[in-house]
Order: sequence, then structure tokens, then C-alpha cells
Amino acid sequence: MAGRKTRSTNEILVDILNELAEYTDSEHGLTVKELSNRVGATEKTVHAHLQLLEAQRPMGRTVRRLTAADMRQADSADARPGWCMEPAIDVAELRLFGDGLALSRIDEEYARESYDRLRVLAGFAGAHSQGLRNIRVPKPYNREFLSNVENLDEAISGRHVVSFRMCDYAVDGSLTLRIDPESGKPREYRADPYQMTYRNGMYYLLCHMHGKNGVAFAHVDRIRDLRIVEGVRQECPLEELHAPDGSPFSLADYLAERLYPWTGQAEDILMHVSSLSCIYDWFERPSVSRVDARTYEVAVHADPQTVLWWALQYSDNVDIDIVQPQSLRDAMAAVGRRLVERYGSRPRGEDVWPHD
Repeated sequence: MAGRKTRSTNEILVDILNELAEYTDSEHGLTVKELSNRVGATEKTVHAHLQLLEAQRPMGRTVRRLTAADMRQADSADARPGWCMEPAIDVAELRLFGDGLALSRIDEEYARESYDRLRVLAGFAGAHSQGLRNIRVPKPYNREFLSNVENLDEAISGRHVVSFRMCDYAVDGSLTLRIDPESGKPREYRADPYQMTYRNGMYYLLCHMHGKNGVAFAHVDRIRDLRIVEGVRQECPLEELHAPDGSPFSLADYLAERLYPWTGQAEDILMHVSSLSCIYDWFERPSVSRVDARTYEVAVHADPQTVLWWALQYSDNVDIDIVQPQSLRDAMAAVGRRLVERYGSRPRGEDVWPHD
């Protein structure tokens, strides 16, 4: 075409890829003519490049032509035929990743920028996503959080030892370094990192603390001055850990047995409950049977301390009767006595909260 600047094959190919990645998905295509107008190349050239991309699957993503049969099976009301690049992630995955960013307590601007990068991977549908809303920088914001996550990931992959300092909260909610009472200086910890995980809306490092026994949780949001310690062997590598019965240690089982980040010993627990929602929302593999029309018997293997905390939060509107072990029944009774001592007793039949 007269007056049009000659463009290299690579430039045209890159432009086609960009258009397909950003403006198409498995239900929304662009015709050869539309792509020709967008990238400034002839339809013949565009068609040849599309056939090449279809055969090569760039970056592992399928490039193909959407047919009339695809349109009949499409869920989108505005589905259109043409050439498309199937997205690297679908809309559901995009939403889950976005919610993860919103929960991560990171800088608001960084969270939005990260989500925008994810939207590109979702193609046409991602471009029409409303993005992250109603997020804000948390008040006790740790500006080292993202670098902590990156360094911990490297340490976990390389089986390195890490050192760090922990923070506590000041009266105004700001983070202050935890002080060693003996030295009067910020306390330094060394740990063998195993895995990072969300628990109850917070991000934790599951690790072995040097000089301690077993496994510990460290709140990643409150870690400062983290560094990888070179040339130091892990004190307790993950593969050397064992469960109480001598079997290989499983991080998945360990987390499933703890409803909160707590490191007590898991035990067999038997209880009677009036609702199953509070059971299946929290316990991974409960054994459940019906006792009568209003009661279920539930057996779980869990940390008793975390089960006590779990039971207390439902005590106002769900009947939970811990049958075994007796030690957990005693702990529940002790908490009940302390509550009565603090808040006083009420006349029989007087309810504070409405029951379902």
C-alpha cells in the first residue's frame, strides 16, 4: 500500500500476538480483516501468520479459528467468530487470584497493578473485569512484606536457613521490633522454612525455629530484616520430620489438623453437634453419623486448643457437646467459669442472643 511504512515480519507477528492476547478468548474472536486493520498488514500476510501461530502454539497457548459451531455452544451473549488465543487463565481463576491479592495486605497500588497484569492473561474477558474494588492499605502495613515472600520462596526452594526479626504492635497499631528481655536488643530468629500458607485471613510461614522442637508458625506480615543465611545447614530438614506415629511428616495433614495457627498435639475428638455447617466449613475429613433428628455425632483428629476456640465462636447459636477427650471438656468448663466470673450469671431462661 502506497505511503505505508514497511514493517518487519517480527513486528507484525508480535502485534498480532498482542491483539489476540488482549482482545480475544475462547468465545470472542477477531477476523482476519479486523486484525489486518489493527496491525497494518495485508490480509494475506495476517492469515499466513495466524496459520503459523496455530501450528506453533506460542507460549503454550492455543491459537485457533472460532467456528459457527463454537458460537452455538458459547455462553457469552456477545460471542463472535474469528481467530482467538485461548487465555492463560479463565475468569474464575482471575477472580480467585484477585481475591488473593486483596487478602494479602499489600500496598493498594501494587495490588491493582498486579491484577491488571493478570487481566491480560485472561484475554477479552479479563479486559472487561471490573478489577479490585474496596481494598485499602492495612494500617500496620509492613513494607518488607513482598520482599519477605520472595526471599522465603527462594529459601524454601533452595532449602536454606533464614534469619529475621519479629514485630509486635504498638498502641497506635504500628509495628515495633520484638525486644529480647535479656539483651535489651531486637531479638533475632533463625528458622528452616517449609511452606507459606493463609490461615484465618493471615499469611504464615510454617517452619522449624532453631533451638526449639517441632514445627512453628511465623506471621509473615510481622517479619522484618529477613535474610538467607549462606553456608548454614538446616537444623531440621522437612524430610527428617516424622508424625507422632513414626510415619513421614505431612504438611497438608498438619495444617488440616489445626483450625488456627497453633502447634499443639492433635488428638482424636468426639463431639455431638446440632448443625453440620460448622463442621464441614472447618474440618477437612470429619466422620459424621446421625444420632437423632437434631443431633449428629462427629469424630475428628485435631488440635484440642484450636477446637476449643472453634467451639466458643459457635456457642451462642449451635449446640456443641464435646464428648471426648475429658481434658478438652475440662478446658471448656474452665473457660466457661472464667466467663461467668467476669460477666456475671443471668436468671434462668433469659437469653442474650436469639437462637435459630
